[in-house]
Amino acid sequence: EEIREIYVTSDSDGKFVEITDKISTPEIAEYFKLVDIDLLSFPNVEGYQSEVNLQALDWMKILSDKLLKGYVLTIDYGYQAARYYNPVRREGTLQCYYQHHRNNDPYWNIGRQDITAHVDFTALEKQGNLSGLETLGFTQQGLFLMALGLGDRLNELSNNQGFSIEEVFRRREVLHSLIDPIGLGNFGVLVQSKGLTEQEKKQTLKGLSMPPMR
Repeated sequence: EEIREIYVTSDSDGKFVEITDKISTPEIAEYFKLVDIDLLSFPNVEGYQSEVNLQALDWMKILSDKLLKGYVLTIDYGYQAARYYNPVRREGTLQCYYQHHRNNDPYWNIGRQDITAHVDFTALEKQGNLSGLETLGFTQQGLFLMALGLGDRLNELSNNQGFSIEEVFRRREVLHSLIDPIGLGNFGVLVQSKGLTEQEKKQTLKGLSMPPMR
């Protein structure tokens, strides 16, 4: 058994067809070593498929090279590798959106729909470490914002007499959407740094003051 890559071609009728063949670059196999995932050890691995974002590693290398001192804050929908490449998730995370409606067919509505996949935060973290960044923490957007005081902001909004009831409810709904655990609140938040002094490294970042998720 070996890792195979899915390629796209067309048949005699001009329709898109997927075929599998050897991986196009050894970097794909190296990627899974980086994130410590052994796909071939999965039970019933036949038919399992997922995504690999090699450009994300290149992006992290460039980012680290350009940054002399400071923080890197990455917020997006995604998982750490153990969850991303869970054997149960047999079709990966690839999703398509057209006019706010989701589907999983990238060959439908060609050129008119957005095609996206989740972020592998483990890959960003480990490539960052290799490129000179230090990982400070990983959490969820909901926990991150609550630690930064969003809960207090919600309470203040409720007591603010300067808004109508309708406006208060509208604003509360918007803020709640940012911490909804089944929505935006489940976004991953990865915090990395470079070039900090020892004293600066000892400072606890408020956004990471709630128990981190691993």
